[in-house]
Amino acid sequence: MSKAEKILVVDDERGIRYLLSDVLSDAGFEVSIARDGQESLDQLEENRFDLVITDINMPRLDGIEMLKRMKLAGRKEKVIIMTANLLDLTFEEEEVPHVVKKFQKPFIIESLLDVVIAEMAEKKHMPGMGLGQVDGGGVF
Repeated sequence: MSKAEKILVVDDERGIRYLLSDVLSDAGFEVSIARDGQESLDQLEENRFDLVITDINMPRLDGIEMLKRMKLAGRKEKVIIMTANLLDLTFEEEEVPHVVKKFQKPFIIESLLDVVIAEMAEKKHMPGMGLGQVDGGGVF
């Protein structure tokens, strides 16, 4: 990676935020963190990111509403969704930015890292296509 790709990790669980931040930073990405959808929108106003990894169930502003606001604002970041509840994934795809993958918690951290690395490599060549399948059934 010539220039570190920027990733925003959004989750209300402190341990998950810092675990993902550490793993992604160790892989060479520049990582910022946010506790909820509102904090992430505040950061998005100030910065450009290549990818947003977000939980859905969060206080103040949930992940779906955050994604809808990103879309309305014309944001182009790719998105990875992670959630413990598959019912959280019932939303209109047109209302949110491009979702490249959905992970059901708990998931295998290496699977997430593999998707992030692949998406950042693909970003340099062409935009991703279609919504990813839901992955899960591992250790977070």
